[in-house]
Amino acid sequence: MKRLMMACLLGFFVMFTGSSLAVSKEYLFPSSSYKPTCDTSKITICTIEIWLAHKHKKQKKELRGFLKSKSIKVLNHTIQFWRPKGGHPPTNIAIGSAVSAEDARMAIDFALKYNDRVDLLVLRPLNPPNYVAIATSAWDELSQIPIKPEDLERLRDPKLTTEEFHSLYYELTNEGNVQNKFY
Repeated sequence: MKRLMMACLLGFFVMFTGSSLAVSKEYLFPSSSYKPTCDTSKITICTIEIWLAHKHKKQKKELRGFLKSKSIKVLNHTIQFWRPKGGHPPTNIAIGSAVSAEDARMAIDFALKYNDRVDLLVLRPLNPPNYVAIATSAWDELSQIPIKPEDLERLRDPKLTTEEFHSLYYELTNEGNVQNKFY
């Protein structure tokens, strides 16, 4: 009962103040022993995986060029396409804990432009720190948290620092309270 009361009070505080409480950096970022697999002086996304609707297949060269212009390593399987009659790709996005706020916003904007919308956030601990996935079908329902359009807009706020971005992502996915830990 005390936990419920505390959770309600905290919820009211966040709702009425419009801000979140600081989250310990140990939950937001990879450990100090982590070494990225790419040169993060240019961009903090080392690996990106994208699934798009088949209607974008003719744009593959353009999309690859865009990603390369951002210094993202693009492999043959980086951009994959849903089957012509396979329906719409998932509307989720996974953003690793070492991706900068600027790069994360670029990935969200890419997902909105080429995958129509973002309805789900994938829990960060499931992904490598310098990883982004757009429209991935690799995760089950428990690892994807619904996000409201207004909360997605909060994540896209260009004023957010990387720490503020990941703190908000952590809050929106409720990572600290995941009951069925599978990682």
